[in-house]
This record gives sequence, C-alpha cells and structure tokens, in this order.
Amino acid sequence: MIEVFKPVRYGILIGLLVFILGIGWAFFLVLGHEKIHESLQYEAAHAASIKGDVNGGEHDMSMDGHMKKGGDGMEDHLHGAVQAREAAHAGLHDNLLMALSHARLVRGHVHAMGLGLVTIAVSLGLAFTSVSARIKTIASALTGVGALVYPVAWIVMGYRTPALGPEGAELSVMTIAGTGVSLVLLGVLTSAAFIIKDIFKKS
Repeated sequence: MIEVFKPVRYGILIGLLVFILGIGWAFFLVLGHEKIHESLQYEAAHAASIKGDVNGGEHDMSMDGHMKKGGDGMEDHLHGAVQAREAAHAGLHDNLLMALSHARLVRGHVHAMGLGLVTIAVSLGLAFTSVSARIKTIASALTGVGALVYPVAWIVMGYRTPALGPEGAELSVMTIAGTGVSLVLLGVLTSAAFIIKDIFKKS
C-alpha cells in the first residue's frame, strides 16, 4: 500500500504544509492582530508621507521652473507630515483601505486551507490511476507549488494595499497569483482526466 503513495508523496507533503500554513496564519491573524495593525498603519503613513513630499515639491516650483519665494515648501512638507501622522493613528477597521487590507490577509488563510486539501485530494486521486509514476510526481508536486504560491500572493497583496492602493497591490502580485492558479488548475484537470480515463477504460 505504501508503494502506491510514493509517486505522489511530494504533493501530499506540500499539501499538508500548506494546510498547516493556513492554520498557523489564522492563529497569527488573531494573536498578532496588533502587530499587523501597526504594520499596516506604518505602510499607510509612509505612503501618505511620500505623497505629501511629492505634492510639496510640485507646489514649490513655479511654472517657469524657478523656486517660489517664501515658505510654501516648508508648509507643504509640514502638511504632508500631518497627513502621515493622521494616517498612522487611523483605526484599522474605520478606514476602508485598511479594512480591505485585513480582508485580503484573511483570504490568505482561507485559500491556504482550501488549496492544501485540494492538493492532497489531487495527489491521492493520481496515486490510484494507471498513469506513469513520473506524471504522478510532477502533477502532484506542481499542484502543491501552486497551492502554496496563491495564498502567499494574497498575504503579500494585503500588506501592500495601504501603500499601493487596491488596484496597485493587485497588479503587483498578478503574475505570481496567476501562476499559482494555473498550476493548481493543471493538477486538478490532470487528475480528473486520468481518473475518468481509468473509469471508462475497457478491462
């Protein structure tokens, strides 16, 4: 019986690790809530500070390219600093952008739990098909890699949302998230195809 599972052992192992990651991340979301809160606030404050500095620099130059006279530049800089301070003290769930960041972090947990189970199911399904051991190993392992990559993309997206905005954070992980989905889908379709083939195979 153990020999049956040897070709897909990597997929099963990765699936279990992804599932454990999901559980661990859920505990961190609860126990490390304040730490996450502070991290998101820092990103928001940093982004607001940069935006304030850029706006200050733009208003500090006249249309002919010469510096304005007076203290407008210092005033804009102080205004940017005030905005950054206000962002740093904004409540996590009172700010829609921060709430979206937290929701995306939670989705990392949900997807890790679900895709970990999917990887194990795909690996077990492949184990009992008539396909070669090489294909079983590759398909199960790639499914596991995709299952690991996709939840991590959501977590990274959540942390980047305060600084880059909803769309910017999404675009920043689009490639890695798409790769993860593609690998999981490839594994599921491969497993389904060979299971169906064996079911209707003439004895």
